[in-house]
Amino acid sequence: MTRGAWTLWRLIPRLFPYLKPYKRLVVGSLFLSALAVLIGLADPWPLAFMVDNVLGNHAPPALVTQIIGPQDRYRLLLIAALAGLVLVVVRNAMSVLHEYVNTRVHQRLVLDFRSDLFQHAQRLSVSYHDSRPTGQLMSQINWLPDQAGDLLIGIPPLIQSLVMLIGMFLIAVRLDPVLALLSLTVVPVMYYSVGIYSARIVPRLKYVRALEWQTMSIVFEAVAMLRVIAAFARERYEFRRFRSQGETAADARVNLTVKQTLFSLVVNTWTAAGTALVLGFGAWHVLQGQLSIGELLVFLSYIAAVYGPLETISSTVGSMQQRLINVQGAFMLIDIEPDIVDAPDAAILDRPRGSVAFDHVSFHYTGRTATLKDITFAVEPAKRVAIVGPTGAGKTTLISLIKRFHDPQSGAVLVDGIDVRRLKVMSLREQVSVVLQTPELFSGPIVDNIRYGRLEATMPEIVEAARSANAHDFIEKLPNGYNTVLGEGGAQLSVGERQRICVARAFLKDAPILILDEPTSSIDSKTETVILDALDRLSVNRTTFVIAHRLSTIRHADLILVLDQGSLIERGTHEELLAQRGLYRQLHDVQIGHQLMDGLSRRVIASSRSGARGRQGERPLIADVQRALAARLGATVSQEALAHTAALLLQAVEPMLADDCPDASRILAALRSDNPLAEPTISNAFAEALVDLEDLAVDLGVTTVREPSRS
Repeated sequence: MTRGAWTLWRLIPRLFPYLKPYKRLVVGSLFLSALAVLIGLADPWPLAFMVDNVLGNHAPPALVTQIIGPQDRYRLLLIAALAGLVLVVVRNAMSVLHEYVNTRVHQRLVLDFRSDLFQHAQRLSVSYHDSRPTGQLMSQINWLPDQAGDLLIGIPPLIQSLVMLIGMFLIAVRLDPVLALLSLTVVPVMYYSVGIYSARIVPRLKYVRALEWQTMSIVFEAVAMLRVIAAFARERYEFRRFRSQGETAADARVNLTVKQTLFSLVVNTWTAAGTALVLGFGAWHVLQGQLSIGELLVFLSYIAAVYGPLETISSTVGSMQQRLINVQGAFMLIDIEPDIVDAPDAAILDRPRGSVAFDHVSFHYTGRTATLKDITFAVEPAKRVAIVGPTGAGKTTLISLIKRFHDPQSGAVLVDGIDVRRLKVMSLREQVSVVLQTPELFSGPIVDNIRYGRLEATMPEIVEAARSANAHDFIEKLPNGYNTVLGEGGAQLSVGERQRICVARAFLKDAPILILDEPTSSIDSKTETVILDALDRLSVNRTTFVIAHRLSTIRHADLILVLDQGSLIERGTHEELLAQRGLYRQLHDVQIGHQLMDGLSRRVIASSRSGARGRQGERPLIADVQRALAARLGATVSQEALAHTAALLLQAVEPMLADDCPDASRILAALRSDNPLAEPTISNAFAEALVDLEDLAVDLGVTTVREPSRS
């Protein structure tokens, strides 16, 4: 049982390299510990001297007699009192100095360890971070290094106690060998108690740590998703989830504390028995004249100094084991090998021309199959490439291979003809600019967010980048301009404004390869126009990859790649893909048709409501028309189709609703009736609109002209 008790202690040597930069402080700490041992050994002797030589009849040591001359009890009393005072002052002064040295070592060690963890976490792949709770990572980086510092700082006192125990035992053997041996009766029990503690308590410590990590993850997730929680009014649900998890962790901690307390009770009882044994035999030896009262007091003082820490063995060993478990948690992170590493002979990628090629690339995430299947294509420098396809087709995964966020299972991704795995990761990513779908900003000033693209950029360069991104004007209108602090995620700005800052950051980086991952998918049409104008300038003389769902934004791409279920099924220009009548044509036809009808509906709804206000209040005219059409068609047409049809009908008769039209009242009344098409004027105008719509469909290539029926 004790063999496994010391397994975690093997982690301690792994922390020693963090002490090397602070050798002088460490040596100073050890020297002060050695002095503390000497003072601890001398501490009970002034009291023993006073009892035996001042109050008793024992002759003082010859050295004392030589110094003070003839024996004088008052002089001896003064010497004993001063000696005790000097020892206390020296001990306290050394304690202050020791605390200062240890604190410096502790803080520097923790900072170095935490820095290594932070740096290592940044080197781990995106896949790793996607699969781990953020709360756990925050704990491993921010809290656990403190435990490593506490652990190392706690080792010298243990060594100090061990050395003091040896010194006390040697002195005790000279005073009374029997009592010295009796004082060690608790040592074997303490040794095996550590093994029992580790076997019974340590697994519970690990379990409680895991529960507390889960609680932290819930807190972190809730704070990050606060807007969603508020939007869905799920505050109570999240509180119940947090409370339930917290109660589970609290109950586990209480159960653990009870076990530790029971263990402490057993240990305290045994050490009390050891003290009673030494006291009883010591008193008997005093009565037998084998030991003086002062020497017995020295014995008892030593026993108290040694047994004191033993009596708190549960808390002492428990805290050490807790720290070891937490240090193990930190090393769990640092021991993870990064998925993406530089090859031994990796080259630095200086400013590349920008050609990119995929050569039979296949990739899949852990637990999934065929995310990308045998992708092959090549892009010349400064060309604009669009990547389209249904949701889940693998578009974002494809471009993530260019930045080497992942490595393909087979095939190769080439930049300027060089496999990206033969390039240094940092130099590769320095040559790629990214504008993501969701604009991600830091909480600092705007100027720092833009400067993130190139840290050494000057203020005029930052302003020029903002102008190019159409961001300068709105930034200047902010209270503090470029020094405006954005707060968490840049929540003070609109989505479009945040995206323009991200575009400015990409302008400033000036990388030859640009990736645009649906940068306008979450913004309105007016803002989209402003951002697209900036992105067009940004794409000039750069190899650009654009992921887009709005096909209208990629008409002029040099190459369009169509992905579906991880396969590259079509490629070509906009016109070539339309002619192929494949998936791209389907996506295009659906979007164009939806955009035309949606725009038409919006216009008619607005105009019809405007006209209705002047006649019959604010009753929505289009709703009446839609209900009438629904009653006539039954349940054969969807509500969305009925809405578009009603909008088209109102568009057809809109001129007849003008205030200067003599038939406006009659037309309006017919539109509000149960059968608007019974009015010949309305039915004729609607029929003409349908013919015009069919002609438009033919012009767009959506359908062909039907041959007239022959009867």
